[in-house]
Amino acid sequence: MNKIDDEKHNELIVILSELIETIELMKKEEKDYLLIQNENEARDWMDFLKNHTDKDELKSLENEISDRFFFKFDVQIGTSELDNKRAELMKKYIFKSNEYLK
Repeated sequence: MNKIDDEKHNELIVILSELIETIELMKKEEKDYLLIQNENEARDWMDFLKNHTDKDELKSLENEISDRFFFKFDVQIGTSELDNKRAELMKKYIFKSNEYLK
């Protein structure tokens, strides 16, 4: 098993935690079903991330998040700074994960 470094693993967890918090804040301002869907997916990703440290398994998570971001998730839900932050956190996770899982 090719395990991710603990520090890098924790950094990815922090990014997803911040994403979930951002979506929760957005839900207080906007009532959009997409936010509920986004939050549920982000929580599923977090559960997977917390329970896996193998780079190959985490690469599959990165692929899922990338597919979701580029094909479905990058739809602007609102015009707020929080929505911009949501998109930036997704990008940050993808880039960091790609760097750490080489």
